[in-house]
Amino acid sequence: MPTSPSSRPRIVAAAVAGNFVEWYDFAIYGYFSAVLAKVFFPESAGFVGLLATLAIFAAAFVLRPVGALVFGHLGDRHGRRWVLAVVILMMAIATALIGVLPTYEQVGALAPVALTILRLVQGFSAGGEFGGAASLLFESADRRRRGLMGSAQPASIVAALAVSAGLGTALTSVMSEEFLHGFGWRIPFLLSLPLGLAGWYIRRRIDESPAFTELQATGSVEKAPIKEVFRSSWRMIIAGTAAIVSWTAGGYVTLQFLPTFFEGVLKRPISQGLTASLVGLSAYAVFVVLGGWLSDRFARWKVMLAGAILLAVLAVPGYQLLIAGTTVSIGAAVLLFAASLGLVAGPTPALLSELAPDGVRTSFLSIVYAVANAAFGGVAPYIVVALVSSTGSLLAPAYYLVVLQIVAVAGLVAVGVHQRNRARQPARSSSPVHHG
Repeated sequence: MPTSPSSRPRIVAAAVAGNFVEWYDFAIYGYFSAVLAKVFFPESAGFVGLLATLAIFAAAFVLRPVGALVFGHLGDRHGRRWVLAVVILMMAIATALIGVLPTYEQVGALAPVALTILRLVQGFSAGGEFGGAASLLFESADRRRRGLMGSAQPASIVAALAVSAGLGTALTSVMSEEFLHGFGWRIPFLLSLPLGLAGWYIRRRIDESPAFTELQATGSVEKAPIKEVFRSSWRMIIAGTAAIVSWTAGGYVTLQFLPTFFEGVLKRPISQGLTASLVGLSAYAVFVVLGGWLSDRFARWKVMLAGAILLAVLAVPGYQLLIAGTTVSIGAAVLLFAASLGLVAGPTPALLSELAPDGVRTSFLSIVYAVANAAFGGVAPYIVVALVSSTGSLLAPAYYLVVLQIVAVAGLVAVGVHQRNRARQPARSSSPVHHG
């Protein structure tokens, strides 16, 4: 039974609210990495402490594919709503516990060990968020507006990043350095608990997606969705993973990386990097929705391809503008990055959802997104800082960004060829392919 138009706003609210909380929790660590380096690795000099903190940031991505396998299976077996309610509680609790951790000065090496464990829990939880939320939105949307409705998912991620950056800007601007490194850094982590409980409540009150409800009614629920998705869709797992690298890793190397780049690399105030990130992310959210809207009118993979090529072209001049350091040059850089990333991110949930049948959609989406983040996204801040440290070039992040776009272009072309071929054949699932 199709989702009624009146219930779609509640479904979007549930996906957006929960997704916002998940990514606020996950992102706040990245924005405060320079501060955490001094709290948990105070004896490290230069880039060493920052690299150690970013290594812990990357460690969370190691468990994302594991979480994707577990929650993807559960989402295709027991429903999208059930998974979304579980992962948001797990993320909120883990993030709040980071806010009460003892520091290195209090317990020594146990502090970074405990931080690593909680980051791993965050990564495990995040592995189930994208697949569940994207499946729910896609399966509940009007067929003509799947790109636009699906764009609510990445838009809520960007909104969470923007709020994290805004909160970080406020805290670092009004707090003394002593207070920030003492108790101030704990505040954004502790806020995750009430936010998580609110998101859990909203998600518990929505209906299951029509596609999964139909699978249950007809007895067609996959008994082993993970096995089936690797058997039937392994080529698209590879192509889809490559296709979204432009988004998953590109965002980390550009807008989300700015606080670390400004304070840890350029030795400028962290508040300047947070402000730049906030401006860029706010614009990014608008461009994400525009990208989703365009993908309902043009082939989704072509919209994303345009964004990836634009990002490759703008990578070096964009970073040159950031390094120049004027208000105008920084503003121009973040807006150019935001526009390019929006074209890539907006169509992504709908594009990936169309590549998998209903019975394994959550597994497919979770695996593709988690692998793209683990292999390229989570390690991106570490790689670019290490490249700057080893080469001495402040443009190292831009060169890495270009490499990521080459990978994305190859994946998008493969997806485009697959969709063209499948469009000439009878549909293999209840969800028709967006022709392009």
